[in-house]
Amino acid sequence: MTRPPTVTLLTPLRVRRLRMMLGFELGAAIGIWILVLAVQWTLTRAGESAFAVSGVQFAASLPFFLLSLPLGAIAEHAGHRTLLTGTAIGLLITSAVLTVLQALDLATTPVLMAAVFLSGCGLASVAIVWQSLLPTLATREMMTVVPAIDGAIFNGARAIGPVLGGALLAAWGATSTFGLVTVVFAICVVLAASQIPPRSGRVPRTESVLESVATSLRFIRHSRWTRRLLFRVVMFGLPASCLWALLPVVAYEMLHVTTFEFGVLSGAIGVGAVAGTIASMPLRSRLSWNVFAALGSAAYALVLLGIAVVAWMPAVVALLVIVGAAWVGVQSTWMIATHAVMPPWIKARVIAVVMLTFQGSQAVGALLWGFLADTMGLVSAVVVSAVAMSVSSIGLLRRGILPSDSIAPDPSGAAGPPELEPHHRGATIVVETTYAVRPQRADHFVHAMTRLRSSRLRLGASRWALTRVSDSASTYVEFCTFRNWAEYSAQETVRLTVPERLVRTDLALDLAEEPRVRVLVRPRTPADRTPADRTEST
Repeated sequence: MTRPPTVTLLTPLRVRRLRMMLGFELGAAIGIWILVLAVQWTLTRAGESAFAVSGVQFAASLPFFLLSLPLGAIAEHAGHRTLLTGTAIGLLITSAVLTVLQALDLATTPVLMAAVFLSGCGLASVAIVWQSLLPTLATREMMTVVPAIDGAIFNGARAIGPVLGGALLAAWGATSTFGLVTVVFAICVVLAASQIPPRSGRVPRTESVLESVATSLRFIRHSRWTRRLLFRVVMFGLPASCLWALLPVVAYEMLHVTTFEFGVLSGAIGVGAVAGTIASMPLRSRLSWNVFAALGSAAYALVLLGIAVVAWMPAVVALLVIVGAAWVGVQSTWMIATHAVMPPWIKARVIAVVMLTFQGSQAVGALLWGFLADTMGLVSAVVVSAVAMSVSSIGLLRRGILPSDSIAPDPSGAAGPPELEPHHRGATIVVETTYAVRPQRADHFVHAMTRLRSSRLRLGASRWALTRVSDSASTYVEFCTFRNWAEYSAQETVRLTVPERLVRTDLALDLAEEPRVRVLVRPRTPADRTPADRTEST
């Protein structure tokens, strides 16, 4: 028997198209972080409050909260080339306009905040569409390390961007800095347009964006594994945001650094992100997701505490290298876990929600820590965030990510139901399943049906009900409502993974005979017809 080849950090880099697109991600992130740093430092030196400076981080993170769900739905069918090229063009226009306004001395605080917000929109689009594109550029085996490489590249931009931005600001001023960002985004446009396959991400759309968002939220609501993951993301993201929100204030008020030195401080985080990814690979392979993330969170807490009490530039640089490694280590753990266990049909949308949750906690946290710094003092705010991160680290060990036994991407291989007659396409479907239960297994059956209920609703059912026949204590009838036949068919085929099918296998032990299934179709009225139906009939 041939052993599968070992996948290392270098294995995915042998794929040329993946290498080129990693260059796209690096360039886009560098440009955005240069712009964000320039705005942060400009406001800090202008004497703005800690709350105003932290608002830059809020403006950069808010687009994730607003756009993640729709982008996650759109990325599944709109085409990766169209989305990423369009995003790069939008970033190019934003930076070009900002360069002109800065040259004319018209870049006021609202203009700077608007530029950061639009850049955040671009970053959200790149991050979400990129996660959807990655599995098309790398094999499933490579995806065990690609998210870590992705995290190192994305956060490595924090090393290059801030240092480069600080040097440019100190030597040439804001106008030249924004001009360089415009050039970087122009290169990104070329890479996206030339390297992404034209058909990548173009699949037939079976539901609207709103329906896709509703499906995502229903899946998460009935997926305990996903809910626990999102909770841990919030518990890390809120205290972690203190560093990004208040670092400019710490650098200016406590360390009294120059513009270039502030770039070095910010760049130290990115250096740690890249070096930490490489150095932590042996440790990651030996530890569980929870233990690895808990260690990263604990290191982050110690660094926050150290920054609050140490006012010496070299020591702070060393601490920020450590926090960079912790930052990317914990972040990439969420993504590795999601890529590893999520079924393909929902993966892009769940990743979008993970990003929404993380960036949403970053946005809320940025304003929170800025407010606390203004009201209770800078040092006190940082210490409180360190305590909160310590609590998060302990929580990961006690109630971390759930084991992945109940969720996996492997399809069950089920043949699915027979095709419905064409004229019923689009009609609401109610699936009636009658169960004859062994009398001695009735209690177990009712308990097992709660697991089946979660499974049905997770995979596409919009409503679920279980009734017992009045004249038979051992006969139960289940009703599942689906928006249309396509949703029901998908639940029984492409969405039905091995763990989901095991729920049904366990239930079968309680039955005296095979379940009887009837498909009921609600008659459609003219008001039920979709725009696609009306176009097709003309």
